[in-house]
Amino acid sequence: MRSRIFFVSLFAASAAFFSCHQQAGAWERGHVKINPFVKFEEQYDTNIFYDPTDPNHDFISILTPGVTSEFGFGDQGRQKVRANYKVDLGMFAKYHDQNYGNHDVLGEVELNFGENYRWTTGDNFLFTSDRAGTEFEDRTLRKLNTLYTLFEADYNKFGWDAGYSLYNVDYLSDTLDSIDRYENALWTTAYWKIQPKTKVLLEFKYTNIQYPDASGRNANDFRIMTGLKNEITAKISGIAKVGFKVKDYNSKTNPDWYNVCAEIGVDYAYNDRTNFLFSYV
Repeated sequence: MRSRIFFVSLFAASAAFFSCHQQAGAWERGHVKINPFVKFEEQYDTNIFYDPTDPNHDFISILTPGVTSEFGFGDQGRQKVRANYKVDLGMFAKYHDQNYGNHDVLGEVELNFGENYRWTTGDNFLFTSDRAGTEFEDRTLRKLNTLYTLFEADYNKFGWDAGYSLYNVDYLSDTLDSIDRYENALWTTAYWKIQPKTKVLLEFKYTNIQYPDASGRNANDFRIMTGLKNEITAKISGIAKVGFKVKDYNSKTNPDWYNVCAEIGVDYAYNDRTNFLFSYV
């Protein structure tokens, strides 16, 4: 496990040694914006099969064409409808059988009520074989879908939000039916500004996890955390949280689990609709 964590950390820090991003020609008329783009990234992976005993290396070229679109309506176009699509086309120099195409589709509606309230709802669909965040050594095709809604309130020194999401994982391989699952999550977060650029936060999240073909895995997950959020620059913010997590399995064959949890992260706002989050949980 340690060797894999070290490899992932090293890879994230240095393997993406060349990357470029180019707008293909944005189109805007009134409150309608359409932005086609293309991104090219070159990576060097020292262990493409995640094998600690017999690592294999390769160069990977990743071409990402896509388009973002936004339609504003209402007073001064403050209400938004968005539709985005991109595909990551990964091409291996040596191991061509590892080539992949990951599709990402997003539809979203944002409604603003006055200066203090905002409601956002949307759906994000991915068709992917990406191994990031999994323990798979082979690329495994699956469909991921996240339906979400979020209500936010922001006052001078105090703010809060509450949200719901339905996350579904569907593996294409019949041999992996037992780990198909869906997760219903509810959460709320309260913020209190103690300095011009620093907020104290308190959050609670509840997740119900259901495995249709493996009910013994079904569980309820509870998490409460508190911490600080700091605006480092206009585009970069940092967050540090600590709390407690409990996982309550429905089946008596799986022992319940609880422990202290912590999270440290940096959020970089690349532009109005694109954020990069680097975190350790």
